[in-house]
Amino acid sequence: MTSAITFLYSLHKFGMKFGLRNIRQLLSFAGDPHRQLCTVHVAGTNGKGSTSSMIASILTAAGYSVGLYTSPHLVRFNERIRINGKMISDKELSEYTQYFKQEIEKINATFFESTTAIALKYFADQRVDIAVIETGLGGRLDATNVVQPMVSVITTIGKDHTEQLGNSLTSIAAEKAGIIKRRIPVVIGKMSTPPKHVIRLTAQKRFSPLMEASKISLPKNVRIQLEGRHQRMNAKTAVAAINIVSSHFVVGDRAIHQGLSLTNELSGLRARQELIHGRPEILLDAAHNPDGIKTLVAELKRRKRQRIVIIVAVMKDKDYRSILRQLKDLRPIVITTQPAEERALNAEILHKECKKLGIRSFLAKDVASSIRIGKKNAGSKGLLVISGSHYLIGEAIPLLEKKS
Repeated sequence: MTSAITFLYSLHKFGMKFGLRNIRQLLSFAGDPHRQLCTVHVAGTNGKGSTSSMIASILTAAGYSVGLYTSPHLVRFNERIRINGKMISDKELSEYTQYFKQEIEKINATFFESTTAIALKYFADQRVDIAVIETGLGGRLDATNVVQPMVSVITTIGKDHTEQLGNSLTSIAAEKAGIIKRRIPVVIGKMSTPPKHVIRLTAQKRFSPLMEASKISLPKNVRIQLEGRHQRMNAKTAVAAINIVSSHFVVGDRAIHQGLSLTNELSGLRARQELIHGRPEILLDAAHNPDGIKTLVAELKRRKRQRIVIIVAVMKDKDYRSILRQLKDLRPIVITTQPAEERALNAEILHKECKKLGIRSFLAKDVASSIRIGKKNAGSKGLLVISGSHYLIGEAIPLLEKKS
């Protein structure tokens, strides 16, 4: 781990701070790089990572220099900041961290505030044509909400991070709608009527044209690389945003076809129902809340696999009971484990809940053990699923790739 990463991780001690004062101060110190950028701003409970990556991939396929800022990462911090799919180098990250370090320490900026400032400065210095910026949490008070985008995108509204965003879909929608800027178009994905109404009212108050992605058509014969029926809606949301961006950037159907069929390669996205072939086959999915797990379960039911083994870990702030209740419908064998992350829920709590629900389960002391137990129970013809947390998948990927 580089000294830059060590320093940035040390900022977790400041926890989460909602508000734009710190990020504005960091950016002011750097000469307001965000004002030099054309951006697309993406928020949403689920689907924002996939949608952001699709947008970036399409623009890359069209020949533009495209920044992509996402979170969290899986294996390496550098994954969060990319240009045309290529991660920021350790050397560059070290230089930008050093540039901001004194100012970060002066104002006690948080981890996310600091990384957002680094990303925006890096994209401006590299003179990207356009940057796709994904919110961290919420929208209204998220550090990314300093950008003045060409289009705002809200993918879905579901219950997650309720302590910070509120316990109702309408309160969560109000926070996400905070990214809508005056007279800037907004694209929304598929969502129920109450949160859609909140977003529509916000858009009307700000004189922002609103486009529902469900009402557009994808180009004929388009192939979406990302697995799962829900990705078609994410693709429509991405294309709706591209249609708006196309008023300034020429993007043809060919780029849309290429961007959607090569999303992983062009953006660097991973673990969206990513299938690793072998015996057993292994499916990586970054679903980490009840809505995400619901989508995963629906897809696994469609696959009609006789034996499904699922390695599960979740963070302490997640509704783990709801997650396990949904997984129960698959009649799986569940391996509960705990990644080396202080926010991770104790695996024994998950294991005990599985017993209460009548789910056959095993307790693994760490991720490496969970993979060994999972493979043994899946056998050569079963499907081993790893899901519930980005941190879990981040630890699993190097172990799986080392063995392969």
